[in-house]
Amino acid sequence: MMEPSGREHESPLSAPRQHFYQARALTEPLEERIPATRGELAAMVDELHARGRPALVVGDGQHLRHDLGGAVALRTERLDQLLNLSRENGLVSAQAGIRWRDLQDAVEAEGLTLSHYALMPSTATLGGLLARFRPGPKTLGQGAIRDGCVALAARGAPGRSYDYLVAPRKASGPDLRYLFIGGEGHHGVITEATLVARRQLDAELLIFEGLPLSEALTLLDAIYRAQIRWQWVYYSAGAKRLQLALGAPGQLLRTQVRWIEAHLRAPDAHLDLDALRARRRWLEDRHPARRTHARARQASAIWCTAAALQTPPLDLSTPDIDELTLTSFAPDRVELVVEHGAPLDVPMPGVIARWPLCQTLPPRSRVPFAPEAADARR
Repeated sequence: MMEPSGREHESPLSAPRQHFYQARALTEPLEERIPATRGELAAMVDELHARGRPALVVGDGQHLRHDLGGAVALRTERLDQLLNLSRENGLVSAQAGIRWRDLQDAVEAEGLTLSHYALMPSTATLGGLLARFRPGPKTLGQGAIRDGCVALAARGAPGRSYDYLVAPRKASGPDLRYLFIGGEGHHGVITEATLVARRQLDAELLIFEGLPLSEALTLLDAIYRAQIRWQWVYYSAGAKRLQLALGAPGQLLRTQVRWIEAHLRAPDAHLDLDALRARRRWLEDRHPARRTHARARQASAIWCTAAALQTPPLDLSTPDIDELTLTSFAPDRVELVVEHGAPLDVPMPGVIARWPLCQTLPPRSRVPFAPEAADARR
């Protein structure tokens, strides 16, 4: 006869809370706490650190890779406020728990836009998007949200807070943002962040149909080397469809489109700004790189060079590959999600990183802001 777990008596989760973790293939935490303010979150971090209790910060859980079993989940869903938006400076500040879709809508209501950032899951939180695992160096101008983060606030071990100011740079102390950006909470909890927002430019969505992966990569490479920078890109190998969002002042945009048509290939369809916005929302609601994706348990995220997709080829002709979706491109770094019916075992010499979307790291890695707590539990 099984002994009742302590979790059943200490802090049982409601059915909706249990479903949250089950839908993401995450182990249920021992306890959940939901701070309403930055101060409450800091107090919880300090208390758990002092007691040697493992804890993890959880936004929407779309990119969480750590085992929650036996840990305290600090949910940021109530830390969802827009703090400041400056049209003059093109900066927007918000708490870490605000969802990506809500942040975009709030910014657009004030006449600015975040459309220059790559496609991201609409329900993911700002803090989660910044803290998630992102291999590779900084890549300015390629839509990475971490490169558009000009300031942030974080909480580490007891009494240790970090505030990187927007300005003045020389008076704000050392730039330690990248201890927290991409750090998965190991060095502290991101509580607030400031992103660059832009005024809405003329924009157009170019759609190319019937492109196998090799042709899509060749087309993207040629556009990239012509110094044309897109707002976002999305390619589905199953549909053989490449979607490319361009944004620029009117005459420059028309020149870019004409150059692509004259020198490379004419798009099969053009969508205007309103249709482009609607398509972005549709794609972000169905983004493949999230734990709640229908096939997340049979999918892997891959960062690699463009050449790695050519030699040897990784496409729908590869055994057990069901779908391949590309969400970011540069010749030296391509981001894609591969859906596979069997374990992905394809030799790719140009791979930067590869991991299952529903990966669960060992429990040792689950104490983000208190590494010494692991020793206290021995």
